[in-house]
Amino acid sequence: MYEFHWPTKTFVGAGILTELDQQILPENKKDRLLIVAPREPWAASLADKITQSMLKAGWQGVVPFQEVEPNPSWDTVERGIRAALDNNISAVIAFGGGSSMDAGKVIADRGGAARLVTLPTTAGTGGEISPWAVISNRKTREKDSVVSKWPDITFLDPELTLTVPPLVTLFTGIDAFIHGLEAFLASKANPLTDALAMQGMNMIADHIETAVKDGNNLPARSALLQASLFTGASMLHAGLGLMHAIGNVTGGLYHDLPHGLILMRCMDPVLEFNQSAVGEKYHLVESLVEKARRITHKQFKRLAVPDVRVKKTDLDLLAERAVANVNAITNPRPANQEEVIQLVMDSFIIE
Repeated sequence: MYEFHWPTKTFVGAGILTELDQQILPENKKDRLLIVAPREPWAASLADKITQSMLKAGWQGVVPFQEVEPNPSWDTVERGIRAALDNNISAVIAFGGGSSMDAGKVIADRGGAARLVTLPTTAGTGGEISPWAVISNRKTREKDSVVSKWPDITFLDPELTLTVPPLVTLFTGIDAFIHGLEAFLASKANPLTDALAMQGMNMIADHIETAVKDGNNLPARSALLQASLFTGASMLHAGLGLMHAIGNVTGGLYHDLPHGLILMRCMDPVLEFNQSAVGEKYHLVESLVEKARRITHKQFKRLAVPDVRVKKTDLDLLAERAVANVNAITNPRPANQEEVIQLVMDSFIIE
């Protein structure tokens, strides 16, 4: 027996963003909307475009919150919540990568917004249809996984991803691929999640190299965006594993490290560790993993991607937190702290 729930109304297609003003309408004349966006300069023009579109659609006011940093902190999210409450916000539009969407979910949930709309501009997190959010606690050097608001509507427009730089395209694509891989091998996997994971991994393996080399290739961008949706839906229902348990904790301790880079560096050691529990099923995706590994290593070399470096003094804390991380629950093989320490040592450079 298993359950599958996907309440987010999902629009997919190049140029679909032009329909935003037809779908996101105010429910009364006093409704105000908050736009949650990355703090990077590129986001300003898109925020302005959305603002003008929403004002024409009849919204009383549109308030920008363009303050979200990579791996958003609780300080940033709390400022967003105050902005929502102070302006009597009734809806939130969150655009950007996983960081902005995660921040937007919590801001909408705790800021009293009745509706949440997500617009992913990267192909990697699958967070556009999930209530889960990962927020960084800079004081404790942890990433807190919290359940917040389900997005009501999402728009997947690959045209929004055309300007994503090669490295970001690579790292987010790796993240999406490993979402599918870990969900496929997870202890809660079922035939529906397997189908989504397999389709998503195939699409990523077929198109990621093209998208990294030619960012303007719309078919490749479209394939990656849809693949991220598929693997994201798969992980939402099947769970993940030790790659993400280690990855999320490592990212909390070293928040400047790209999430996809951490995952790729620990993929092979975790796969080897899990072999005794997933051997037969792993054979179904082994060729896909090899293809993704070959492409990734080639691009890592071409783009001079560095190793992940971890301090020896952080090993015990990293392992303790990884074992307790929510993603470890559905890893196909249980792991203790000593085993996780060995996995980390096999994955990263220890200093």
